[in-house]
Amino acid sequence: MFNRDTVIHLIGDPCLNLYRAMGKGYWYFKFDDGALSGTKAVLVKSLNDLPLDTWVSEGRTFAAEMRAKHKR
Repeated sequence: MFNRDTVIHLIGDPCLNLYRAMGKGYWYFKFDDGALSGTKAVLVKSLNDLPLDTWVSEGRTFAAEMRAKHKR
């Protein structure tokens, strides 16, 4: 078992965070570097419904996509 702090630590991006949408039944990543922000929903009820490596991959991919938008 793992928690959101583990996911964020392993992703290693200071502009990325992970939250549970209270009462909504899903989680979401939030990217905010001061100039650009965005969110990406992950439609699972429990954090442990997905393997840790999937969370890390999803988070890193989302952060990279957001940084690529910022460079345009």
